[in-house]
Amino acid sequence: MSHKSSSPHRFLAQLAGHWQGSSKLWLEPGKLAGESPIAGTIQLILDGRFALLLYESSIEGEPQHGMFTFGYNTLLDRFEASWLDSFHNNTAIMFCTGSPKDNGFYVTGSYPDPGGGPDWGWRTEVELTDPDHLRITAYNIMPDGAEAKATEALLTKVKP
Repeated sequence: MSHKSSSPHRFLAQLAGHWQGSSKLWLEPGKLAGESPIAGTIQLILDGRFALLLYESSIEGEPQHGMFTFGYNTLLDRFEASWLDSFHNNTAIMFCTGSPKDNGFYVTGSYPDPGGGPDWGWRTEVELTDPDHLRITAYNIMPDGAEAKATEALLTKVKP
């Protein structure tokens, strides 16, 4: 595993720590449904091969919890991730794959339409805007290919 300053695993190491900020939710394209505080911890696991974000927030006063596990697969040269949460996923695990981008990465997965239609896509972008500020933005990808922002967490690293 490379520990060069530009390696994906070095990037994961920069994310480790406690984070807090605000989370926004859109349930319809362009219509902000709510905003709430969010707090989480990113820890490196398995000797820095992966990162695990555990977080909690709320939607309309209801507590919400989630887990985002991500890492860089050196054999397939791509980022891979899994999402679990108490709001979006019901009892499913969403698996995602993607690529590096400036100051971060993106991964894309899909989830079934509860109404029985075609699956929808879900793209998550992770960007470390500076050493103390992290943006995690997710987009719904409708079956026709149109995209709409679904969530955005703006986080600040909590100093010990």
